[in-house]
Parts: sequence; structure tokens; C-alpha cells
Amino acid sequence: MYTVEWQKRGLPQCAHFALVGQQIDPTVLDDLIAAEIPDPTVDRHLYDIVKAHMVHGPCGPGFQKFSSCHKDHVCTKRYPKRFVDETQTGRDGYPLYRRRHPDNGGFTITLRGHQVDNRWVVPYCPFLMKTFNAHINVEFCHSVKSIKYICKYVNKGSDAAMFGLQKDNSMDEVSQYMAGRYISSGEAFWRIFGFPLHQRHPAIIQLAVHLENGQRIYFTEHTAADLAANPKQTTLTGFFRLCQLDTFAKTLLYPQVPSYYVWSNNNWVRRKSGQDVEGHPGVKFNSCLGRVYTVPPNQHDCFHLRLLLHEVLGPQSFQDIRTVDGILCDTFREACFRRRLLEDDSQWGATMAEGVSLKSPKKIRSLFAILLLWCDLANPASLWLTYKDDMSEDFLHHAQSLHPSMEVGYTDLIYNRALLEIEDTVLDMGDCIFVICELTG
Repeated sequence: MYTVEWQKRGLPQCAHFALVGQQIDPTVLDDLIAAEIPDPTVDRHLYDIVKAHMVHGPCGPGFQKFSSCHKDHVCTKRYPKRFVDETQTGRDGYPLYRRRHPDNGGFTITLRGHQVDNRWVVPYCPFLMKTFNAHINVEFCHSVKSIKYICKYVNKGSDAAMFGLQKDNSMDEVSQYMAGRYISSGEAFWRIFGFPLHQRHPAIIQLAVHLENGQRIYFTEHTAADLAANPKQTTLTGFFRLCQLDTFAKTLLYPQVPSYYVWSNNNWVRRKSGQDVEGHPGVKFNSCLGRVYTVPPNQHDCFHLRLLLHEVLGPQSFQDIRTVDGILCDTFREACFRRRLLEDDSQWGATMAEGVSLKSPKKIRSLFAILLLWCDLANPASLWLTYKDDMSEDFLHHAQSLHPSMEVGYTDLIYNRALLEIEDTVLDMGDCIFVICELTG
């Protein structure tokens, strides 16, 4: 997955996330990503590239008097880093790269009249540096938060700028200054030639979830009667129909269908390209992923239907998915209980885990507030303790931005800020439940 954005100085910046096929330990990581000045006697070419493109600043007292990266006399990029003898796994999803002291095998360079060591090196990949001879910051991320970071770039929109118009010698700053979209010449060239701005792999197919006869339809005065009599097929009703006609489909869960079928002309049809599935002639597999639209827990019927769609193989109708051991349940919630999906808070833990992988901390706090109010949690304190770091992540980043020179971690103060936000959300929803929950930082 990647997204391209333009800086106001005109150059493009690409944020690219690549999946690694296997788990990487810190010893192997040093072969892929470096944060040190190379040995000039071993690889002079790489040494020159790193010196030209991958040294931050240096900034701060004793170096540059005015630096764009500084706020309140502190580097917002948190340079210089500290010396580390061996690469270590970091708590926040980013490792601490090896940065050896000059007395321990590290090298130094002279840059703009200053002696610079490994504390100022931006992490890089030696292969990419030699290939492109440009600034390319490479980081190893073992957390799903990196994906959410890129998704924010996709949706944040174009740059904006303030500009003013002046006619004659009159000046009215309030009325003449406007905020508008800013497009540099480089971005204009990129868009005119139709180069891609975003890309992701594998493809994601969104799957509908709705109650019986509850699908969304668009109608006019002339088409309302016809659409009411013959509602449009959705990916969900099409899945039920597919399970009635296709034997292989009966072995699949709803989210697995896009890997083997294509939604075309309001019907699921078998893929014509991909890997052959052993034992099932004519069935082909593709890496395409299916994602069912999220449903808030306070929409009880639809939420429990979505839960069943992730657990029941090959249902043929709404009634079929409510049937457990030959008994037709009155509600989807009852069917979940009969399948033992709601015996404890494990399902709500799975709901929180899914939210953590997709949503911002503010959204996760709102989800937790909904669970507190409407889902009869058996042990809300346990859920809080499990996911309190994810619900407090934005407050941690704010604290780190205020003190970039310090190693700021999660504290009771940060957790309490998250709890206060959750309490406000619960009160806005019309209830007060914290006396019962006894949640603490």
C-alpha cells in the first residue's frame, strides 16, 4: 500500500507500506535497515550517499541557530538519538536501531564544519540508497498502526494555502484573504499525466450486511413500486443465493467469498484466473480480501447477524443462519447464544481488537463507551486493561510532541485523560456507568 503527496517546495513524498513474508529478528534487521554511517573504506559510494541525504541537521545548540524542525528549542524529530550497541525491539512498534558510539566501532563525518556521529543518521536501506541516490527513510513496523497512518494520508485531502488579492492601494485583509487548494507544478504534472496517487494490494471488496429486506435502495417517483416488489440483489443476498446453487460455496464464510468469486451483474461468479483449488475443478483462488461493513454494537440485530456471518459456513437464507441444531431462533442474538458466541466477553474483546486494527484512538474510545452502555459486559475492567494503550495512543503522541527530547511512555496521567474522554462520551450518550465499572488508570 502506498500514497503520494506533495510538499509545498514542489517535490513528491511517497509513504509506502510493504508486507514482509516472514518474521524478522533484530539480527536480520541490521542487514535490511541501517542507522549508522557506513565504513568509507568498505563502501565509499554508500558513504557519500548517506552523507548527502540521510543525516538529520545537525540542529540545536552548537549547530544551527534556527532550524525548521525545532519547537521551543527542542527537535520535533527527536534528534539526536541515543547510542545503541545492538538493535532492540521497541515497545511502540518501532525498533531501536543500532547506533554505535565512535569508541565502539561507529564512524563520524564532518558536515558543514561540525563533527557528526551515528545519533544523527536517519534509518535507511542500503539497497534503496544505491538504487535511487535520494532521501528514503525506511522503518520496520511490527504493528498495524502503520497501516492506519497511511490510510490517514489517503483521506487527508490536498494541501491548503492562504492567499490574498490586492487592487489599487486599498487593503482589507479580512475580506481579501482566502483559503484555497494548493497545487504545485510537480503535482499538476503528476495529475495531468494520470499517474497513480494511491495503490493497495491485495484488493479489498466491501461486503454488505443488512437485515432481511433491509438493503439500501435508490428510487425515484416512477421506480419506487418496482423496486419495492423486486429489491436489488446485494452481496449478502447474492451470497445466500450462491450457497443454494454452488456446492463449494457451502464450505465458505461470507468474508472468504471474494477470494474465489467475483461480484458481477448482481451475482457471484467463479473467478476465471488464479490458483486452482485442489479437489474442486473449476474453482480458482485469488488473494482478494473480503471485508464486511462494520456495525455498531447498539444496532443489536444487525451486529449479531454480522457476527454469525463470520462463524456460519454456507448459510442459504436469513432463516438458515438463525437455525441452530434444527431450531429456528427468534433473533440473531439468540442464535449467537445457542452457538456459544456470547457466553463471556470474548466476543467484545474480538470487537475491540477489530476496532484497534482499523480505527483511530478516538473512535476506539467511542466503541468502548458503546460496549459499556449497551452490551452487558461481564468484566469491563479487563477489557480496559487489555486495550487501554490503544485507547490512549493519541494522548501519548501529544505528550511526546510536548517533550520530544524525553523518552515519554504511558503513565497514569495519560490513561486518566483517556478515561475522562470515555466518561464524557458515555454522559453524552445519556448514561453514567463509571460507578459500576470502577475503571482506573
